[in-house]
Amino acid sequence: MATLNLPTAFTLARLAAAPIAAATVLHGQYVTALSVFTLAAATDWVDGWLARKLDQRTTLGAALDHASDKALVTATLVALAGTGLPLHLVAASVLILGRDVAVSGLREGLALDGKALPVNKLGKLKTVFEMVAVGCLIGARLPLPEAVESVGTTLLWAAAGLALWSGGIYFAAAFRKDGAQA
Repeated sequence: MATLNLPTAFTLARLAAAPIAAATVLHGQYVTALSVFTLAAATDWVDGWLARKLDQRTTLGAALDHASDKALVTATLVALAGTGLPLHLVAASVLILGRDVAVSGLREGLALDGKALPVNKLGKLKTVFEMVAVGCLIGARLPLPEAVESVGTTLLWAAAGLALWSGGIYFAAAFRKDGAQA
């Protein structure tokens, strides 16, 4: 049975924050949405740092970390799309979310064969870009400088590009003759 440690508690807090961030966006409570989203996104760094510092890395924690990141970004992007995200940003979001579903399915399929598909640096960078972009896109609904929306737009498209690039790398690794790393 898995035990709950401090890094995993932070990961679970991020997972729990996902529907709250989305709901506050949908209700037009953008200050609250930005606060919840930013705090939740920060836990992505905190849980990893704590896991390494306290030597509490676990398979469950790693899996929940991926799920929490995806839930936070997906729920908030869908909420933003539902409240008038420009169509070109909806398209970038669809690319990102589609890639995430495909890579998650790939990881699950490989796991059934006892193989792992470790996160690559492009995937980590994509997550950082996504989280900053989503924060900026929430912030753009507040009386902030227009540059905030421009930064969010640029980073979301950069994240979409990284999603496609890193997704290609994951699929290439999975279908190499020797398979993914065990």
